[in-house]
Amino acid sequence: MKLFCTVLMFLSLVACAGVANRYTSSEKQLDFKPDERPIATTLVYACNDYEFVARLGPGEMALWLPDRHVILSQVRNASGTLYQEGEVSFWSKGEEAMLTVGGQDHKNCHLRPDRAVWEDARRRGVNFRGVGTDPDWSLEVRTGQQLLLTFGNGTQSILVPEQLNHREPKARVYAGATATHDLRIEILELPCFDAPSGNTFANTVVVMLNGRAYQGCGQNLYYPWID
Repeated sequence: MKLFCTVLMFLSLVACAGVANRYTSSEKQLDFKPDERPIATTLVYACNDYEFVARLGPGEMALWLPDRHVILSQVRNASGTLYQEGEVSFWSKGEEAMLTVGGQDHKNCHLRPDRAVWEDARRRGVNFRGVGTDPDWSLEVRTGQQLLLTFGNGTQSILVPEQLNHREPKARVYAGATATHDLRIEILELPCFDAPSGNTFANTVVVMLNGRAYQGCGQNLYYPWID
């Protein structure tokens, strides 16, 4: 009888331990929250005194800081979502976000969608981007490859292989043609104010499409993190 009770007690302890382990494992999973932001989308954050670019992947976040490029891994955190690598970490919860670099907290970080489109083009290898209105249009130049002119929200896109690329006094000229489109782009060394965004760009852009002119603003896109 004593042996039976001893075995029964042992089995009960094992069962309780199994339940406790399952509970502990489940409890740990609760503090590892999946990131709700879109994967493979370029994001620009502006903090009180700092701006940086981010791009999300499964369980990780790539950051382009002013002086370096770093990839953070998502780690468990009691509240919110946390990415970390060495002395760099990024925390967010709802609309709140904070970047920490070398022990210094950069608070009140918020998204800048108006900047994100430019940074996304930069990371896709675009060398120059321009924008204009009446109607709304955007331009992407990949030097030595192609010219892409888009109207509206992508309702009409014209892709032309680059066939001409040369400098003129205070201007750079690109041109190309297809069976249906003749495209010429002049990038002038003349500052340009873009009223819709309120930004001043380094260049004035004149686009000639099939004889019709469109004027706007633009700037070169460099890659400082490669150096």
